[in-house]
Amino acid sequence: MAGTTWQKLSTGCYGWVVENKLQSFTLVGVIIGLGVGIVLKLTVDLTEVQQENLAIPGDLLLSMLQMFTVPLIVTSVIAGVTGLTLKMSKSIALYTGMYILTSTFLSVITGVFLVIAFKPGAADIAFTEDDQEKPPFSIHVILMDLLRNMIPHSFIQACYQQYKTEIVMVRLAKDDPSFDPATNGTHMQLVGRYVSGANMLGLILWSFVYGIMLLKIGERAKIAVEAVRNLNEAIRIIVTWILWYLPVGVLFLIASHVVAVQDWRSVFKLGRFALVVVVGLSLHSFVILPMFYFLFTKRNPFMVLNMVSKALLTAIIIASSSATLPVTFQCCEEKLKVEKGISRFILPITTSINMNGTALYEVVAAIFIAQLNDIKLEIGQILAIGVTASISSIGAAGIPATGAVTTLLILTAVGLPAHDASLLVAMEMILDRFNTMVNVLGDCFGVALISSLLTKKVNNHGPIIHR
Repeated sequence: MAGTTWQKLSTGCYGWVVENKLQSFTLVGVIIGLGVGIVLKLTVDLTEVQQENLAIPGDLLLSMLQMFTVPLIVTSVIAGVTGLTLKMSKSIALYTGMYILTSTFLSVITGVFLVIAFKPGAADIAFTEDDQEKPPFSIHVILMDLLRNMIPHSFIQACYQQYKTEIVMVRLAKDDPSFDPATNGTHMQLVGRYVSGANMLGLILWSFVYGIMLLKIGERAKIAVEAVRNLNEAIRIIVTWILWYLPVGVLFLIASHVVAVQDWRSVFKLGRFALVVVVGLSLHSFVILPMFYFLFTKRNPFMVLNMVSKALLTAIIIASSSATLPVTFQCCEEKLKVEKGISRFILPITTSINMNGTALYEVVAAIFIAQLNDIKLEIGQILAIGVTASISSIGAAGIPATGAVTTLLILTAVGLPAHDASLLVAMEMILDRFNTMVNVLGDCFGVALISSLLTKKVNNHGPIIHR
């Protein structure tokens, strides 16, 4: 009996490995990468140049994926919009917007509740007086950047640059006419500039507008629509080829990250912070999102979790929701049976804008920093942190290691000590993978939910897809 059970288990495991070759090879790459990184860390004192050389194969993987991310998202949105009727394009956009706002709000509320309840930053680490310096509150800076990025100067420029405003504290000389003794001669200065990184907000907005424009033109735009759809298919094929390099790239990514961590003690000290984040992500993934899905569809939400497991595993390994997008498409269209027109319209938008895991992490990080510095936050400040984290997550790029930059932006915007964000860098490298998984899971639940709602609407109003 025991032999039969073991044989069935072995056969099942072998069947999964054969069916999911890429994921199996990638898991092997993760294990080997961890082993190689630990061995090198303990036995060899690598120079900075050697560490950079070790990271090159992993950087090549991210570069290849990011090279096709923008074309994939732009063509997917246009192809998705032109594949629907005009009325349903507006309906899906409305549903998607409502879902993004609601799921982000729920994730932020979860993070705020947990970090205030458990107080992970209660006076554990001492800081110098210089670290206590607080910049002024300036949430309007983030809002202005979002508005600027919604209407880029050029669609081409939006593919590789976005506008960012930095808050700089300038110290004036005592003989300066504008020197104010009350502020010790310091004043806030806003410095705006274009920085590297695709302006996803502007690209998605105007891709949607172009799609609507082609849809309104009708038959005269048939050739243009077919060209966009064919280009979208070609890009997806290329990305699928690139994913076969994933096991090798991940091996070197993991190894280089392990070698790069200089102070593991800091990572262990931040254990309580990490625990709160992981508990929050787990609650959002396995309780809140499933309940939200079940409430509107009356279907088993854990079937969705099972069907998109391949995308979730890829998200944890790569730590990039944008790079995971091709696998997410595959899971939603082949396993969840979502219409291609719907998935290609919704997923590029949610991948770039719906960042549930990131929003939860950022709000916990900001309040954690306040607790470390023994800063008592009022209700208004907590609300401001929640709103700022939500807005910042909407503008965050779906690529690895952007959390530290966003945390710095939020701390500065709400007037908390931004210098202390450096403490979270090592832990952010680890937690970013789980944040990404929750981001992707939120996208999948959103597509499944909206698809279900549209199916009910179709039964009453007729077809939504142009054949």
